[in-house]
This record gives sequence, C-alpha cells and structure tokens, in this order.
Amino acid sequence: MKRYINRIRIFAITAFAITTLSCEDFLQEEVFTQYDPNAFLQDQSGVDALLTGAYSAMNVTGYFSRDNTFILGEFPTDMTWETGGGLNRLVVPIMQFNWDPTTSFFNGQYGNFYQAIARANNVLLVVNSLSDIDQNTVDKIEAEARFVRSFSYYMLHNLFGPTPIIEIPEGASLDEIEAIGKETPRATEEEYRAYVEADLLFAAEKLSTEGFSSRGNKGSALGLLTKFYLNNKEWQKAADAAQQVLALDYSLYNDYTKLFSVEGENNNEYIFRFECLLGSNQINVYMPHAFPPNYPIQNNWINFGAMFRTYTSFYETFEEQDLRRQLFVTEYVPIGATETVRLDRDAQGNELDDIRSFKYVPDPDAIGQANGNDIPYIRLADIILARAEALNELNGPNQVSIDLINEVRNRAQATPIDLTDFSTKDALRDFILAERGREFFSEGFRREDLIRHGSFIQQAIDRGIAAEAHQVLYPIPQDQIDNNPNLEQNSGY
Repeated sequence: MKRYINRIRIFAITAFAITTLSCEDFLQEEVFTQYDPNAFLQDQSGVDALLTGAYSAMNVTGYFSRDNTFILGEFPTDMTWETGGGLNRLVVPIMQFNWDPTTSFFNGQYGNFYQAIARANNVLLVVNSLSDIDQNTVDKIEAEARFVRSFSYYMLHNLFGPTPIIEIPEGASLDEIEAIGKETPRATEEEYRAYVEADLLFAAEKLSTEGFSSRGNKGSALGLLTKFYLNNKEWQKAADAAQQVLALDYSLYNDYTKLFSVEGENNNEYIFRFECLLGSNQINVYMPHAFPPNYPIQNNWINFGAMFRTYTSFYETFEEQDLRRQLFVTEYVPIGATETVRLDRDAQGNELDDIRSFKYVPDPDAIGQANGNDIPYIRLADIILARAEALNELNGPNQVSIDLINEVRNRAQATPIDLTDFSTKDALRDFILAERGREFFSEGFRREDLIRHGSFIQQAIDRGIAAEAHQVLYPIPQDQIDNNPNLEQNSGY
C-alpha cells in the first residue's frame, strides 16, 4: 500500500555554497537554513504545506483529468468516443466494455485519490497538536482536510463503489500504517455513505463562503454534498442541500460560449474548480485531442493524432439556436485545402460521428499541449438541475423544477419548457437527463448520470455493445487486490 499511504516525512531544507578553490573546499557544504521537523509540524505554515500537498494529490488536471473526464466518464456513453494515436489501443476496451481489473486507467485513478486521502489524513493527525493557534483556525484546517478526503472518496465511489476507509490512529508506527493499508477491507455501502456525509457536513459547517473556488469552502462542501445525495438517490437530502447552495452568492455566467475559456474562468458560477496554470504541472490537455486533422491552429498549439469525437446523434439533440451548440465544430477547411470538410453528416446524410467539442475554447497563450483553461467540477448549473431532478423524483412534474430547468435553458437561449409538456415523472426525468447532457458535455458527468437514471447499460446495448449489468461499476484494480488480500473484487469481475 506504499503507493497511497503517505508517510509523514519532513525533510530538512538546506541551501549550500560550493567553491572551486580546492577539492577539499569543493566537498564542503555550508548550510544556510535548516528547519527542525518537530518545530515545522507545530507551526501553522507547516500544516498548511501538508494541506496544499493534499489538494495537489486531489487535483484532477492534466492527463489525470483526461482519463477521468473523457476516457472513463464519457467514452463508454452515447456522447464521445476516440480514434487514432497510441491512445486508441488503450481506450478501445473502455469504449467496447471489454475492460478488466488489469486495465491501466483504473489503478491510476485509485492510487491518486488514495494518495490525496493519505495526505488529508496526515493533516488531521497533525492539526490537533498545534499550539498557540485558535480553535477556529484548527477547525478550518480540519474542515479543508475533510473536504479533500470526502471528495476523493466520492470520486472513488463513482468509479468502483465502496472502497476501504483508511484511518491512521495517532501514534501509529510506520509498520502499523503499512499493515492498515494492506489489511483494511472494503467498507459497506452504509458505512461509506455515513463516512463521506459526516466529512462534508463538518466542512460545510466549519468553512465560510470566503476563499477561492479551487479550495474547499462552504459552497463547495454543500455542492459536493448535493451531488453525493443525488447520485445515491437520497432525493430529499439532495433537494435541501441544493437549496442551501442556491441561497449563497453564486450566479450563472451570462455567456455560456465563454464560460470555459481563459477569459471567462474567473466567474461566479464555478463553485469548485481545478485551477490550470501554464508553466505548472496543473494544465488542461483536452484541446489537442479535439482538433480535427489539419485544422488551422496557432503556431503555439499542437494537434494530437488521438482524436476525441462527438456522436452526431448527441449533437443533434440541441436546438439550432441553443448557444451551447456553437461550441461544436461541424465543418472546417483543412490547411492547404479549399473544400470544406463536414464532420456531422456526409453528402448522403449518413452520420459521421466526427463532430468536435470546443467547449474548452483554445487558450491563445497555450504552450503545445498545455492550455490554461480551468476545469470546473461543481458549478451552479449543476446544482440547479440537481434540485430540479430531486424535486421531480419526490413530487413528479412541478413548477419549481420547470422554473429551475428554464434558468439553465434561458441562459443558453433554448426554448423554455412548460409544466404541461410533462404528464409523468418519467417524462420529466428523461428530459432532465437529456438537458444534463446538453449542459455538461465534455465535463465527465455522463456516465454517472446514465447510471443514476438506469440507462447506462441499455444505451451501450443499443449501440451494439455486449455490456453487462455488473459493469455499472469498474473493477477494483488488480494491483490493489494483490496488495491487500482482504480487498474484495466487485461482482462479475
């Protein structure tokens, strides 16, 4: 379990000067600064550094984001697929539902999120030993650590179902920590839900609405709690948590076409986002996968051979005037050509399934594959539609749900819907699922939405794929099973 049980090690930070007067002088190190590890952990700045490390491990950016959002979140759905490049060999099993416990993407997701959990647990072990720091500050640090931990468990649950809940007792030795990692069985569904819910409720209570949307605060804790309740079909709790978010100071960004651009990323719709910065290891690598062959790009951009394509049938669910439709490329003139290439349908009207999502508007200052577009994970539109869905499940078609859906559709200039359009709960449920697809394409929610609505497997079968019921969950990675004999595999694998 070494890959995801992070041991608390604070290294001395040293700087030294090397002279070249003689061999003896060359081998001597002059230490300018050195921090006592014990003192480091007793200082708030030291704990803040540990907390920053926990956020860093949880950060769903770069190729980790690509794998989570597109490969695992959209490629097995009716929305997006991939061809070309070296990536194709790896993702075909995902698109065809031929994955198994050795599929590489699973272990990467499992390991990264458990690393974040381990680092969050480190913070919690240390925070109560701080001296001369007021209780409010201690509570805030603990709340942020518990937000990181609950987010990581939430993501793991979406992929694999309940996994082991790792808790390290105070004073545990390194051998004991190792043993906990190698022996802890999976939690039950009830244990898992109670644990994540307790973390998020604590974070929502102790954190304020202040702070950046790239850190845990009251809004992001309540937003994640809304999504957690929604996916677990706890409808009343989902509706209530969503209402608490709606009462906070968030608003829909006025121009959907710029919402995901670098220009529009500092907006009040993003409740929780992963910040992407050029020159750092937190970047957005989506756009090189979206450009069609020989697409006219800037000299500082790059076009990958592995291309992410949108199904024509999904694109055509948008009304023509819907602003969200503008973020797809359906035709273009390749470099050096004069004829327009169509990506939606050929001259005979056949679906080409080659439409490209430009939702993340290419960063004009991108450096090769690295774009600086922030990646939102919770935004206000998600919470609005979550409350609409929960209220429909509780009460059937109702005016509040209709009004909430129309808030999202009005921003996109789509035709408003009317309560009389829906005679049954099932009819409005189906519309909400379709609307979530139109609102959240390229954001990685399609798989979990289809699962919640009970259509994930059937949609795959309708596309000619031999999907089976147990594949609503991915398998626990084989490396983790080998490492922990008490870790039970998901049924069917």
